[in-house]
Amino acid sequence: MTQHPFLTLVEKHSAAIDAVCRSFCHRREDREDLRQDIIVNLWQGWQHYRPQAKAVTWVWRVAVNTGISWWRHRKRQVETTAIDRLDFAEDLTDREAAERLHELVGRLPQRDRQLIQLYLDGWKQGEIGEMLGISETNVQTRMARIKAKLRKMITP
Repeated sequence: MTQHPFLTLVEKHSAAIDAVCRSFCHRREDREDLRQDIIVNLWQGWQHYRPQAKAVTWVWRVAVNTGISWWRHRKRQVETTAIDRLDFAEDLTDREAAERLHELVGRLPQRDRQLIQLYLDGWKQGEIGEMLGISETNVQTRMARIKAKLRKMITP
């Protein structure tokens, strides 16, 4: 029995969906909720997907638009801090470093957060540019600026 093409698409581009979730959400529970919303929106838009278009670009656009809507809704809610906020590192030293980086990246504008997250997830600059709708040279320039911002944030 073959798998439905939609499920294959979601599995293949799961990393891109996760990258968008990380760029919008700090808490694991929020990332899981946003991921579900993205998959629902992908399913609802499945009938409009054109196979001649690059799948990763379509998935990325739907995911980012869902994230923007989620963020706008979230801004109107009261912010709470989860007890298990440090769930992504095992070693205490690594955990502290990861939290610090996560905190600094969280201060960046949304577009910069998305770009740096894709970079940290191992996407190539050309692929990042295609997903974000910018040139590879623009990705390189923005990455240099983001790195400079992060360095400046670390050393006051």
